[in-house]
Amino acid sequence: MSSIKKGQYMAIEAVLSLGLSLIVAVAAIGVFGNYRSSVFDAIGERNVEITSSRIISAMYNLGHMGDGSSITVEVPQTGSRTYDIAVTGDEMEITSGSSSYSYSLDSVTWTSNIEGSAQGDRLALVRINNGVEVRSD
Repeated sequence: MSSIKKGQYMAIEAVLSLGLSLIVAVAAIGVFGNYRSSVFDAIGERNVEITSSRIISAMYNLGHMGDGSSITVEVPQTGSRTYDIAVTGDEMEITSGSSSYSYSLDSVTWTSNIEGSAQGDRLALVRINNGVEVRSD
């Protein structure tokens, strides 16, 4: 018996190397895909917090402005996500994709009449009489 490698062994070795390389590549893509998704989710949640703070600050500012005044609020964007903002009474709800966040507007004491909804990356807050209307800009 001789210990000379025949052509079959080289072919099997090449197929196994290719298979292992594909497994490593698929695993790397999966790991980075999950990481990317979690980063986008964290950024999206942070953008919702920023948006709610901007809206509440704008409502405070409207309290010091006259009737018919309006303030435009820019909503930060993450990729292709859109934000739906709905305000009824003393609660604001911001929806992004399948996630929904609620915020209390009890701290806005100069008015109790806050209503409206908007979608997209800009919204307008308009002071009408002693209330606030939220609408898309």
